[in-house]
Amino acid sequence: MKWIVRLIYILVFVGSMALIAIGQRRIGPLGLSIMLVGLAGILILLYLYNKKFQ
Repeated sequence: MKWIVRLIYILVFVGSMALIAIGQRRIGPLGLSIMLVGLAGILILLYLYNKKFQ
Protein backbone atom coordinates (compact mmCIF):
# COMPACT_ATOMS: atom_id res chain seq x y z
CA MET A 1 0.00 0.00 0.00
CA LYS A 2 2.86 2.36 0.81
CA TRP A 3 4.39 2.00 -2.64
CA ILE A 4 1.07 2.89 -4.31
CA VAL A 5 0.97 6.20 -2.44
CA ARG A 6 4.58 6.92 -3.39
CA LEU A 7 3.84 6.10 -7.01
CA ILE A 8 0.90 8.52 -6.97
CA TYR A 9 3.11 11.24 -5.44
CA ILE A 10 5.74 10.69 -8.13
CA LEU A 11 3.13 10.82 -10.89
CA VAL A 12 1.64 14.04 -9.51
CA PHE A 13 5.11 15.58 -9.25
CA VAL A 14 6.09 14.64 -12.79
CA GLY A 15 2.72 15.82 -14.10
CA SER A 16 3.07 19.14 -12.27
CA MET A 17 6.55 19.69 -13.63
CA ALA A 18 5.28 18.89 -17.13
CA LEU A 19 2.49 21.43 -16.76
CA ILE A 20 4.99 24.08 -15.71
CA ALA A 21 7.22 23.31 -18.70
CA ILE A 22 4.26 23.35 -21.10
CA GLY A 23 2.98 26.60 -19.62
CA GLN A 24 6.33 28.32 -20.16
CA ARG A 25 6.12 27.69 -23.88
CA ARG A 26 2.78 29.48 -24.19
CA ILE A 27 2.56 33.25 -23.89
CA GLY A 28 -0.51 34.79 -22.34
CA PRO A 29 -3.16 33.95 -19.78
CA LEU A 30 -3.48 30.32 -20.89
CA GLY A 31 0.20 29.61 -20.26
CA LEU A 32 0.02 31.33 -16.89
CA SER A 33 -3.02 29.29 -15.92
CA ILE A 34 -1.30 26.04 -16.86
CA MET A 35 1.76 27.00 -14.83
CA LEU A 36 -0.39 27.89 -11.82
CA VAL A 37 -2.08 24.48 -11.92
CA GLY A 38 1.37 22.86 -11.95
CA LEU A 39 2.50 25.04 -9.06
CA ALA A 40 -0.62 24.11 -7.10
CA GLY A 41 0.20 20.42 -7.57
CA ILE A 42 3.71 20.89 -6.18
CA LEU A 43 2.44 22.94 -3.25
CA ILE A 44 -0.11 20.25 -2.40
CA LEU A 45 2.67 17.65 -2.38
CA LEU A 46 4.76 19.86 -0.08
CA TYR A 47 1.79 20.30 2.25
CA LEU A 48 1.19 16.56 2.45
CA TYR A 49 4.88 15.90 3.09
CA ASN A 50 5.13 18.50 5.87
CA LYS A 51 1.88 17.38 7.47
CA LYS A 52 3.54 14.11 8.50
CA PHE A 53 6.12 15.91 10.67
CA GLN A 54 3.83 18.16 12.70
